[in-house]
Amino acid sequence: MGRKKTYLPPKKSVGYQIRATHRAFNRILGVLLAEHDLTPAQWFFLRALWEKDGVSQRELSQTMGLTEPTTVAALRVMERRKLIFRRRDPNDRRRIGVFLSGKGRALRERLSDIPRLANEAGIRGETAEDIDALLTILIRIRNRVEAAVREATR
Repeated sequence: MGRKKTYLPPKKSVGYQIRATHRAFNRILGVLLAEHDLTPAQWFFLRALWEKDGVSQRELSQTMGLTEPTTVAALRVMERRKLIFRRRDPNDRRRIGVFLSGKGRALRERLSDIPRLANEAGIRGETAEDIDALLTILIRIRNRVEAAVREATR
């Protein structure tokens, strides 16, 4: 006998609430970044490159969890805005490295408060203990979901 099928309302769905919260954080991030004429997508690419400059487009796609065509389209816009430049690897012509321009590198200092401000908008009024518990639970949930994906795709 299979499990009984029941409707799970969004209010009771952990996945739905995580997604809705993520979207809300993305909106506040968009508001904060608009002052600097950046989008959240550009911000995420910049952050990845601030951590490791010169990665290949493929590595950047994998880091961001995006398809390569999506990454290429975003990089095109960032290149036009002179935030990054791309260079073909002379030792491996198939590899295209993505590098921060001086302008893209300089944004790091100007934007360093953005993650803190976005987080504070969401956690204001919560106790440190509740935030620690939330982070611990979210990490456990993500690990279980990722394990279930691995199991289901074997």
